[in-house]
Amino acid sequence: MLVSFLERSVRKETRMPWKGVVTVSEQRVAFVHRVLDQGATISQACREFGIARKTGHKWIQRFCRQPHQPLADQSRRPRYSPNQTPKGLVEKILAVRDRHHWGAAKIHAFLTRREVPLPSARTVHAILQRNARLNDPPERLEALQRFERTRPNDLWQLDFKGPVEVQRQRAYPLTILDDHSRYLLRLVPCRDLRLTTAWNALWELFADVGLPDALLCDNQFRPHNADQVGLGWFDARLIRLKIRPIHGRPYHPQTQGKVERLHRTLSEEVFPHLDRSSWRLFSQGLDHWRTSTYNAIRPHQALGMDVPVNHWRPSARPCPQQLPTLSYPPGSQLRRVQSAGWITFRSCRVLVGAGVAGDHVRIEEQEQTLAVYYGDQCIRTVALNALNRHTVL
Repeated sequence: MLVSFLERSVRKETRMPWKGVVTVSEQRVAFVHRVLDQGATISQACREFGIARKTGHKWIQRFCRQPHQPLADQSRRPRYSPNQTPKGLVEKILAVRDRHHWGAAKIHAFLTRREVPLPSARTVHAILQRNARLNDPPERLEALQRFERTRPNDLWQLDFKGPVEVQRQRAYPLTILDDHSRYLLRLVPCRDLRLTTAWNALWELFADVGLPDALLCDNQFRPHNADQVGLGWFDARLIRLKIRPIHGRPYHPQTQGKVERLHRTLSEEVFPHLDRSSWRLFSQGLDHWRTSTYNAIRPHQALGMDVPVNHWRPSARPCPQQLPTLSYPPGSQLRRVQSAGWITFRSCRVLVGAGVAGDHVRIEEQEQTLAVYYGDQCIRTVALNALNRHTVL
């Protein structure tokens, strides 16, 4: 373009091209008028306008060839680009973007699996950028320490997402995700955040695919006393099924990073495009996206751009028809949990959780601590020297 050429001229001749406050195009016309109509020599006019003679000759020749065209810069784009991405392939890339709202890497992996010859993922990104299909880049986060279980059903992650408005009501989608395979086991809209609601959905899932070894959820599912001491109703039921409950630290959503990332995907790729005029349509849309898109065709970077359905299998631990009753070894020291969630030991009340009220726990007096077990899970340890008469710990 003329501007870049003039900049090179400035470096050579230390002159400022096209001086003045009018536009460059107007100055070019004035330069041509100065030479052709006023009789100035090209050298004289170039000195007056502060441009190189080569530049002056170029614009005079352009004016003589096209006297009725404006003296504007012409595009330097090649007339023929043999390596340009075919139009049909560009349309396929844009169609995948418009349907699934994925980035370049996922689109590249998705079309490659369908044996579509593609350029690199960077070229796919450039195509999206040229066609205004990219969102603002997300803020760069600090590097986090990541973890992943080694096999399916070692750990599930569970959480409520929401709220989102459905039929002028609040809906809280419940998400249950396998940690190893990223397989989305359940995605159902709920009308509330109650533990019984989550448990009913979880119990149906157990009957369908079996039991995991552990379940990770946030502190919403823990006891609601001040110190979150003892066992809650939700965790007690998991222990009776020999599922280890795990909770992240308060105000630390990174512990459930996989399900939190899933929630961002729901907000960006799913909710804006679903029919939310009725619960039935919204629920069907979520389940269709879960089975047909997320688990089956959406590439995942953590899986080497593979899909979750290729990495997950049902659990080998079947779910019983009803919650099993607890049993303890013969000779165990047992205490019955009172309605307020405490047991008595040495005239001291030890809080073990209202979630196990009416059940029995096993106590084990060790060297300097008292350990309390619910089934085979240790739910509390208390230092013996902290036990005082008529106190509650």
